[in-house]
This record gives sequence, C-alpha cells and structure tokens, in this order.
Amino acid sequence: MREIAMRAGTPFATTPCRLCGGTEREVLATRGRGFTPLTTVLCTGCGLVSHHPLPSAEETAAFYATRYRLDYKGGWEPKRKHALRAVRGALARAARLAPLLPAGGRVLDIGASSGELVHVMGRMGFRARGIEPNLGYAEFARRTYGAEVESGGFETLKVMPGSLDLVTLNHVLEHLADPWGALRLAHRWLAGDGLLFLEVPDLSATRKQAANLFHTAHIWNFTPETLALLAWRCGFTVMQGRGTSLVLRKWRPDDEPPTGADAALAARLRQLVTSDSRPLAYLLSGSPVRRRVARLRRNIDEYLVCRRHDCIREMADAVIAAAARG
Repeated sequence: MREIAMRAGTPFATTPCRLCGGTEREVLATRGRGFTPLTTVLCTGCGLVSHHPLPSAEETAAFYATRYRLDYKGGWEPKRKHALRAVRGALARAARLAPLLPAGGRVLDIGASSGELVHVMGRMGFRARGIEPNLGYAEFARRTYGAEVESGGFETLKVMPGSLDLVTLNHVLEHLADPWGALRLAHRWLAGDGLLFLEVPDLSATRKQAANLFHTAHIWNFTPETLALLAWRCGFTVMQGRGTSLVLRKWRPDDEPPTGADAALAARLRQLVTSDSRPLAYLLSGSPVRRRVARLRRNIDEYLVCRRHDCIREMADAVIAAAARG
C-alpha cells in the first residue's frame, strides 16, 4: 500500500483495467483519511477507482487478520453500540433476502464480522454459516451467538459447487485484493437459481471532504455502474438494485449487459472529487450539519438501547424479538 510520486490530476498509463481493459488512469488523490499517504486513481475508460499500486493478496490477508479491527474499531471484538448497529443491519438485510429464498435455504456470509447475519438467518430457520478473516471477531461470533463462523479468508473454504442458495458480501468487496476471484467463487458455489447479495459504499453518492473520501481499507471505490459491470463480468446480473446494494442472480444468454460504466461516468467522478468535495463546496452543501445531527440522534438512541441490557447477546436477541413482533 505504497504511495507513488504523482500529483492529483496526473494522467498516466498502466496495466489494463480488469473492468474495461483500458490502460489510462488519472490520479484523484495522494492522501487518505487522516492525511495518510495513499494514492487513489481513476480509470478514465470506465470510472473504476482504486489504490495504486494495488496491494498483494498476502498484504491484504495479514492486515485483515490482525490490524483492521484494531485500527478502525479500536478492539478485538465489537463494542456494544457496534453490535447493535450490526444486528439492526442484519435484520434489514434478512428481511429483504428471506422472501427470495427457499425454506431452510443454505446461506454463506463472506466477511461475517461479529456474526449477526449468521445468527439472524439461523433464527429464521436458514442453514447459515460465515467466514471472517479477523480472528477476534470470528471468535466473538462463535462465543456470543454460537454462530457457525470460521476464521480465515474465503479462499480457504471447502464448499461443494452448486450447494448454496445465497452468498452475501456486505461491505466486503471494496476491501478485497481480488473482487473478481471472490465473485467467481460465489458463482461456482451457488445453485442455478441461487442469489448473490452485494453492498458497498457508493462513491457517487458520498458527500465528504476530499481529505476524508478515501482510506487504506477500501482498495476499490465503486458506483452502481461499476459494481454491476464487475458482477456481470463474473456471471451475475442485477435482480434488485438500490444504488450499490444489489441482489443478483446468474445471468442467462438472453440477458443484456449493464451500461453506464464509461468515460462519462469517469468525468462525473472527477468532478465529484476535484470540485464538489472541496472544503467550501462540502460546507455549502449542508452535508456537515445533516451528518452531525443524524449522528447525534443515532448516538442517543444507541445509548438508551445499550444501557437496558446486561450483555450483547441479550441485547441482540431483544432487538430480534422486537423486529419479529413488528
């Protein structure tokens, strides 16, 4: 994850883009969050945004096994408020996905974090399991929820081809050294009518200062267009789309490939980063005030919920029970 000696706006040629095949890139930023050295580049042919140079699979695996949760969450296991956010997010995903699955369907959550989705789907009667690279979070999932969450990378999993009904990657794909490899494995593991759920941050919908827009953990920065094209390249087409939150199925010969990942998208992203995300433009957008108000409301709500329960498991099960009652 080294920096290259280039300024923002510098065009250069490099290896072909795995999304569109183009070789032309442009430097969007040379600093990440906290003003850490981080070079982020834009493919001018399709709008795919990534680190440059890309980290190796070995570097990425080592980072997520030990350092990531410490650097970004401050501990080896989730704080109570983080577990509350996770179980609420898991319930929302489960409510969206469960009606699309057969009863008792087989579910695999890649990047299972602290195990909330595996726990929720299991409570709903699905055969759910997960894989989580961070050793502390995987152990927390097993100890707290009794969830079947293995420690390690998805490459180590033993899965029979065609044996799964659903594979989920929630805010995982942007962290992977090789998203293409992950999606091709998912395609192999899924049954013919199996589904893939992807959710990543949407670069085109983000309103932040440029200095906070990119960070080390997000190797790739997607938009709805580039995410759909990546999925298509790996054998999937969008069945349900909400920005960069997608439910996909395997594509068929009569399906049409997605459009929109092109030079025009690249130009819009260049504008977003170089102009719309400058400090004054960000301030005038009103986004700083809205974000702070929303964060304050969330913090108050989380404090009130967390203090009512003696432990995380009790809190999670109470939230799940309340959701079931409607």
